[in-house]
Amino acid sequence: MSPARIVCMRHGQTDHNVARRFQGMSDVPLNEYGREQARRAAGVLAQRVTSAPAGVGISAAATYSVARVVVASSPLRRAAETAQIVAAALRQRGTTVDGVHADKRFIERSYGRFEGATIEQIRSLMPVFFDQWSATGESAGAGIEPSGEVGERFAAGVADVSQGMDEGDVLIVVAHGSAISRGLTTLLGLDAGSFRGLRGLDNCHWSELVPDRKHGGWQLAAYNVGWSEQAIGA
Repeated sequence: MSPARIVCMRHGQTDHNVARRFQGMSDVPLNEYGREQARRAAGVLAQRVTSAPAGVGISAAATYSVARVVVASSPLRRAAETAQIVAAALRQRGTTVDGVHADKRFIERSYGRFEGATIEQIRSLMPVFFDQWSATGESAGAGIEPSGEVGERFAAGVADVSQGMDEGDVLIVVAHGSAISRGLTTLLGLDAGSFRGLRGLDNCHWSELVPDRKHGGWQLAAYNVGWSEQAIGA
């Protein structure tokens, strides 16, 4: 058995997002606009999760129902607070919510020496590492966590948290742009170390997976969905 749907949602805006600084594992909180983003997005997500299967318009699935929603989160504050807002919106709709469960495997990718810096600063102060990262998305010298390792830990967290869930349940994971894109890549059976086909999610946007009942594994049903106003990308 597996959940009917897995939703991976990125946290709301932070001051580092506004300044275009790498955050990584740094514990940067939401700013006030990020909290407002989370409240608005949570209302949309709660309606979507409880009203329609992934990939199907809400108006076309009036009889759809969810037995339980399990909410998990990265332990970093920007994700954990977003997850609490999502859980509250679901409870307001009368949905049974299990969580929020913090799991360090959903933490953002470590960006090592890049964390706290802007692209312009990295290009100026660490040109060799910048060139490595620009060309491959990787830089061991800068201490950046390998993409493949990020994808594997994220997918392992999803597998563990979803154990015991059934076809009437939905799993929502609130995490981070880089961790989610690499986790989704791994869950889809691709190599997160080489596949570059998924851009990062916008703040408070999400992607949805549904089980591939015929072949096993997961299928991507929706990507970068959500309420959006002046969204800042990954």
